[in-house]
Amino acid sequence: MKNLFGLRAPMAVTAPIAMAMMVGLGASPAAAASGADFYKGKVVTYIAATSPGGGYDFYARLVSKYMQIHLPGSTFVVRNKPGAGHIIGTNLIYNSKPNGLTIGIFNTGLIYSQVIGKKGIRFDLAKMSWIGKAAADPRVVMAAVNGGPKTLAELKGPKVWKFSSGGVGSAGYNDTRMLGTVLGWKYKMILGYRGTGSELAMRRGEIHVAVGSLSSAELFVKNGYGRLLTVIGGAPMKGVPQLMDLVETKDAKAIAALIGAQAELARFTAGPPEIPADRLGALRAAYKASLEEKGLRAQAARAGRPIVPAYGEEVRKKVRAALNQPPEVVALVRKILAVKAPTNTVLGTKLLTKTPDGRFITFKHGSKTIKSKISGSRTKIKVNGKKAKRKSLKVGMVCDISYKLGKRNEPKTMECKS
Repeated sequence: MKNLFGLRAPMAVTAPIAMAMMVGLGASPAAAASGADFYKGKVVTYIAATSPGGGYDFYARLVSKYMQIHLPGSTFVVRNKPGAGHIIGTNLIYNSKPNGLTIGIFNTGLIYSQVIGKKGIRFDLAKMSWIGKAAADPRVVMAAVNGGPKTLAELKGPKVWKFSSGGVGSAGYNDTRMLGTVLGWKYKMILGYRGTGSELAMRRGEIHVAVGSLSSAELFVKNGYGRLLTVIGGAPMKGVPQLMDLVETKDAKAIAALIGAQAELARFTAGPPEIPADRLGALRAAYKASLEEKGLRAQAARAGRPIVPAYGEEVRKKVRAALNQPPEVVALVRKILAVKAPTNTVLGTKLLTKTPDGRFITFKHGSKTIKSKISGSRTKIKVNGKKAKRKSLKVGMVCDISYKLGKRNEPKTMECKS
């Protein structure tokens, strides 16, 4: 049997020592027992604040599977609640009843959003009931082999590079905005691409670059579809430069340090404030036991997902420290991120319907059908590479459409092929 430090422990452990060890984990023996008893026959909702199929969804389903085992008699159900860069799902977690039956996973980018006071936030990360974090996952800038840049320096132009992003406020969006601003990249963000959707778009040549986690990028790079331009945080990697070694300006160094520090808190899990101490202790104990399971680690290894856990109070303190940024860094992040959201862009979508005069069209963006009103003067249209009028549009054409979200969803640009 090994102790908390990974060393072989004596066969006999005295009651006082056992008591001290359990208190060190955040719950007394009596509290942990009573908390665990509460979960017998209960359903725990584990919210993943993103769509199915990506890294957060993977960790949510893997961790919940094992937590259910370590809370005998409980049932864990994963619910995906994507939207607004994980804000919708996190709002739901934070404002749920503090009875220990709703917890969830969401991205580190929300630290930035809270620091700048982003609209729509109805949570305070400092007050949440912190359960643990599953990984330490450095951030990377990954380019598509199909048409992407070969070096970080190429991102400064003259070509405008297309970056994928899951949505405004997501970690990928925030990191791209901050890095692009302080490093002088020439880029355009294409929203709505998450996980495998982004990778497929990179393989097709529709997306050139993505900023994301190393664990999400590794297999794509290993299979020969992507290349790493730089890594931010974590241990040195052979053949991939650390961003901190490349940047020179004060602002660039501050942003590189901030992003690198956040990478240590990857894939964290929390519940609403004021979960009763005994139930929170049981959740933390089950989370810790799950992350140390050989079966869980084997599944994560097969999927190329890192397991570098931390638990309870340690994670709470790290989150609080991350929120406590110097005024000059807060001002810089606010200046970069507190901007008007970019136009939504969908690539390679088919026109589903069109009125005879061309004023109204419908098309798919992800799973949603978008009804859009085309302006005769403001919307710039090209068909087969040539300027065209809205009457030239036909049902079935394949188009790249940039449109302004709103009542009319008015397109700014349309580039279609017949």
